[in-house]
Amino acid sequence: MFIEAADPLWVGAGFTARLTLPHPVRLNCSVKRVEPALGMGVSVALPEAESQKHFEDLLSSLSHTGS
Repeated sequence: MFIEAADPLWVGAGFTARLTLPHPVRLNCSVKRVEPALGMGVSVALPEAESQKHFEDLLSSLSHTGS
């Protein structure tokens, strides 16, 4: 996932993000790539099995919005 940020973190930095959705999803993130003044590419892992379905539903809904 790419996160836009004027002051991105460094490669290797880890953080937890919470997506505020009808069913909140917590993501463990690790910075894999940095684009100075633009943002950072991160890998995500879902620490809770229950969140997997909600995250997949979110990705599916986003992929269908442009169709």
